[in-house]
Amino acid sequence: MRKIYRSLTFRLTLWYAVVFAVSLLSMLLVVYLMLAQRMDTRIDELLLSDALEFKHLYRLYGIENMEAEFAREAEVAGTDQVFFRLLSRNGSQLRASDLHAWKEVPVTQSILDHLAPDQPAFETVRVPGQPHHVRVVYFLAAEDQNVLQVGYLRRDDERFLEEYRHISVAVILAGIFLAASLGWFMARRALGGVEHVTETARVIGTGDFARRVIVSNRGDEIDHLAVTFNMMLDKIQSLIVELKQVTSDIAHDLRSPITRIRGMAETTLLEDTTIPAYQEMAGLVVEESDRLVAIINSLLEIAEADAGVAQLARSDFDMTGMVQDAVELFRPVAEDRAITFQVTVPSSRVIHTGDKGKLQRVLANLIDNALKYTGPGGRVLVSVEDEPAHVKVSVADNGIGIEEHDLSHIFDRFYRADRSRSTCGNGLGLSLAQAFVKAHQGHIEVESCIDKGSTFCIVLPH
Repeated sequence: MRKIYRSLTFRLTLWYAVVFAVSLLSMLLVVYLMLAQRMDTRIDELLLSDALEFKHLYRLYGIENMEAEFAREAEVAGTDQVFFRLLSRNGSQLRASDLHAWKEVPVTQSILDHLAPDQPAFETVRVPGQPHHVRVVYFLAAEDQNVLQVGYLRRDDERFLEEYRHISVAVILAGIFLAASLGWFMARRALGGVEHVTETARVIGTGDFARRVIVSNRGDEIDHLAVTFNMMLDKIQSLIVELKQVTSDIAHDLRSPITRIRGMAETTLLEDTTIPAYQEMAGLVVEESDRLVAIINSLLEIAEADAGVAQLARSDFDMTGMVQDAVELFRPVAEDRAITFQVTVPSSRVIHTGDKGKLQRVLANLIDNALKYTGPGGRVLVSVEDEPAHVKVSVADNGIGIEEHDLSHIFDRFYRADRSRSTCGNGLGLSLAQAFVKAHQGHIEVESCIDKGSTFCIVLPH
């Protein structure tokens, strides 16, 4: 039971019922006050009409005929419903209708003292023996300062208002029950999707990552939550698959140099124990260790960049100068392989803000790949384009190209296309390049055609 009280469904239902009850009560109260005011206004108009009529009769026939007029009028309206009296200024009774049903009808002396001509005064009093209130009007009858007093029993009006209150209570209770039922239904319907998400999350927690939330296609916020939750699960599952693949690739790429190190050490110990052999083994061990350290450092840098925590040493530098320096660095390699190496840059400086060191590594990787997969007699072109929103650095070659099915994977860690497996490398260069460019809020575009070459374009926003 306590669990139900603490549930969101119960609290929403309670809020529905409370808001509905308060709204209904406010509406019924406003109607009640309007009815009561309208009834008072109607009675006051009736009392004032009688007072004006008796004032006219008083001026025509004098005080002697007033009692008969009072009796006749009271008989018509009901002697237990109305009474009429003529009072002096000091409150003494001069004439009156039948007062058997009215015992000790009160007179408010303060009203008599302050009563002005043609200015009626109204009050509501309780008459002993009467279960209902009486509405009374005081009105000056003539210049002799005598006062007409007319009273009307509010029995029918108060009974009507009492019946209205009873009906209002029943309506409020029925409304609360209806609001609670409707609120419970709506809350259960609204939160049903949340329960599906919760259940799916619980099942996924047991290891079933293929589980998805069923989308009801109602188009509400819960459907949007379910779709977003499923998209998140798809992303998590793809990350898990990628993590498994990366773990397998790391194990493979780390195992190979470690195996070679162990093999060299074992061979040297068992076959050749001379100093030159040990020196050669030590040199090879250092070389393989450096390769391992480079792989590990690249993986760490990729992870930092992908996580958005890479530290960028931002500064203003000349992009054209950086590109020209990189081209000059690789020109000897191009000449050794008989590759035409060209560079096209704007005549003016292109100032860019970023981590120059990391962008140099990105460019060096792309140029190295272009030279590596371009045969003798080929061509590699490096160009810079300065546009209003961004700067583009392109590296184009006419080498072996990349097959279409490999284009979507070339930036994956340790991925190597079939046509590139014969060349040295660990498959981390493009992954690292893409991570560094993304850290600068940029991206890399690729176009390639088999045996016609590839074009890698770095796009960096200003």
